[in-house]
Amino acid sequence: MSEFINELWERAIKEHNRGDYHEAHEIFEDIWLELDNRDEKDTVQTLAQADALAVHIETGNLGAAQRLMRQLPELLHTFPEDYRKINLIEFREWIAEMILTIPNTPDISGISSKVPPKLLNCR
Repeated sequence: MSEFINELWERAIKEHNRGDYHEAHEIFEDIWLELDNRDEKDTVQTLAQADALAVHIETGNLGAAQRLMRQLPELLHTFPEDYRKINLIEFREWIAEMILTIPNTPDISGISSKVPPKLLNCR
């Protein structure tokens, strides 16, 4: 991994954990553009899409959240338990919960787990 990607990764994790999901989404997309490995691209794309989902939930944009459900279920199949020393298990569980919840909800304000878990280092 290049130093540039490492710096972007650290920034994306920091923004996500601060709750600035829009900025984290943008940085994850920048990382995605720099990667060549398909598996890594899929992992980072999942992170970017999930942070976009968090923005839509936060702003109450149910239509946009439901549109993300077209791609997130497929991406989740290959989403790893960890990536670049970050534990993704809880994050993956949050995405799975949203995949089950969002398509069936008439009102985004009724979603109980609106905030994705923090991205923390593996133990």
